[in-house]
Amino acid sequence: AMASAMALLLLSLALHSVAVAALLPTGRGLAHVATHILDSSARRHAASCPAAMAFGAVHVSRLSCLRGFSVNMQEQEQAQERGEKEEEFVPPMERLREVVRAQASQGALVAEKQEEISEFLNSHVSETLLQLVLRYTDVGETAKSKNFWSRGSWVPAAAVVEAVNADSISLSVSVRVRGKEAPEVLKTSLKLPSRCERVDELRSALLELAAANAIDGAAALLQLPGATDDWSLPDDLWLNNTPNRRSVRQMFYDDVSAAVQAAVADEECDRRMRVTITTPELNMQMDSYRVGTLLELVRQIALDLSSHGLRVRICVQGSMGQGIFTGMPRVLSGVRKVLGMMDWQSDEGQSNAGVVGDDETEGLIRFGAIGEGEVKADDDVFLLLAPQSMVGAPIYEPLSAMAKAAGDRAMVLINDDLADRQSSGGVMGVRGRSDRVAFANSFRDVYKCRMLYQGTTFMYPIKGALRMSYKPAGRPIHVLYARFDSPDDRYERYVPVGAFDEEPQSERITELVKAARSPFEEA
Repeated sequence: AMASAMALLLLSLALHSVAVAALLPTGRGLAHVATHILDSSARRHAASCPAAMAFGAVHVSRLSCLRGFSVNMQEQEQAQERGEKEEEFVPPMERLREVVRAQASQGALVAEKQEEISEFLNSHVSETLLQLVLRYTDVGETAKSKNFWSRGSWVPAAAVVEAVNADSISLSVSVRVRGKEAPEVLKTSLKLPSRCERVDELRSALLELAAANAIDGAAALLQLPGATDDWSLPDDLWLNNTPNRRSVRQMFYDDVSAAVQAAVADEECDRRMRVTITTPELNMQMDSYRVGTLLELVRQIALDLSSHGLRVRICVQGSMGQGIFTGMPRVLSGVRKVLGMMDWQSDEGQSNAGVVGDDETEGLIRFGAIGEGEVKADDDVFLLLAPQSMVGAPIYEPLSAMAKAAGDRAMVLINDDLADRQSSGGVMGVRGRSDRVAFANSFRDVYKCRMLYQGTTFMYPIKGALRMSYKPAGRPIHVLYARFDSPDDRYERYVPVGAFDEEPQSERITELVKAARSPFEEA
């Protein structure tokens, strides 16, 4: 009896030790095993000594409770881990928006770059500043009233930036007054159209003010210190030499993809979007057109979007028409098949493993045609390759039905041509033309890059370029470039000569390109 009592006492002490271990995260597994051992030992001793059966029964009950406590703690930990994983899940579209917001926040704050911005504005855009002052401050109104009867009696001659903040630019203006030798100095403030915390926003605001009144010299603002992108193009692109260098093609791929991601992520941007890039390799009207370049571009966009978890459907129109007149545009012939044969690096062990899927299941990137039936419930973004009408077969009906089925999901047309084709039998005639035009205009440009040529007969040589890219901060900017060759024809450079909030008229483009000065002559 004494031995059994001592054994039960030891079991009781061990029981408390196990209980303490069960309260510690690292000891719960050990406690669970120990309770099983103590449980068996307690039962044996209780059975061998009838006097200790009640005492043993109490401890057996305690051990069973302890075992249940340990199991419950493990279940709670597993549930907590599952909850944390669920909380960590971020929807794909929100992940993309976080990335775009992070890119937008990379630009410097205006407060951090005040001195550099002031120095740059005074050194490089002094004439533009003076025109902005005359247009948007009380100095311009004063000049009009004082020069009403006698022109030249009160002439603002120069504007100097003194301070820059998020809401306005403080300036001092020198005025030549007739009859006075010393100029008169006035203080004024140029109010910005919106609050500009970052340099990118400040640049967009100044460009918006300049573009609204066709003020010259605004292109220099593109190089404002602290901005994330100066809108320059690399030297020696040699786009007329096809195929282009891999680095040149990759530059355009990255540029287009960044614009598409920014537009898709922006909730205020229209869900119907358009990309137009007509470099010689991507211009379907030229014999230098390479379908491989178009497919590489689409692959880059699709992979970048899918990297955030978005499901992207790449669509190529199928055969259209009726009877013996069925067919498809020559530039799209075989493109759907080539898409599936491309190297997507989606095999097991590769960088994009599983992104394309297989015959049984669709991956994040899937393929289809153009039509209402191609839209699936889980698709996030649609990329449509060069949709266009044919003689006798308009693209309007299947494309408009697909756009309607897509609803508020992003649909991006790449190098589309939605213009009517002259056909017989009343196809694409006057009836319904207003609807087709309105539908084509419902797509918003998120990227444009086209070459400028002298004349229209031969698309050579390239005289310049016009580029627009959707940015996560500020309004889209159309930048006009003039192209120059070095005297020995060994180098070339694209020089920004104009910046606009919308595409300029052809007369304005010709004027600015002809007036541009070669940087090689200045050197």
